[in-house]
Amino acid sequence: MSKLEMIKSLYEYNEWANSELLDAASQVSEEELAQQTGGSYGSIQENLLHILGSHVSWLMRWTGRPPELAKVEPGRVMPAIRESYSWAHDGLREFVGSLDESAVEQVVSFMDPREGEWHAWQRPLWQVLLSVGTHGGHHRAEVAMALTSLGYTPGELDYSQFCWRRSST
Repeated sequence: MSKLEMIKSLYEYNEWANSELLDAASQVSEEELAQQTGGSYGSIQENLLHILGSHVSWLMRWTGRPPELAKVEPGRVMPAIRESYSWAHDGLREFVGSLDESAVEQVVSFMDPREGEWHAWQRPLWQVLLSVGTHGGHHRAEVAMALTSLGYTPGELDYSQFCWRRSST
């Protein structure tokens, strides 16, 4: 399997895992979404928005397209978050789908904050793509744990589950 094929599979998994999490989170009240749970970003809602923010910021860097995000407001928190994830997933799928093997080997430059200061980085695109694709895993686990504690488990979000489910359809 080539780097590009692995990256495409990772992004398909990422979209599936996010969707499973969003399905479970859609069953929770807005009060429970905003409840402090001790995760990296405090609440289920804030962790979901952090994952989304990462996807959107990288997508903007790669494509130059401004985001089309729904406004998160009372009474429409999860519908807005789901609409925004849908936009990000569509954009990521389109971007990754446009790449070829030579594109993922190209070195890209970017600025990244580290310990309160901005640093310039240069990495092959495939490394950046892997980082973006795996970043949400940590925060999905935090959200899954919080949802499960509220009685709304998203189920197994492991990559192997994604592969088994995909092969059985």
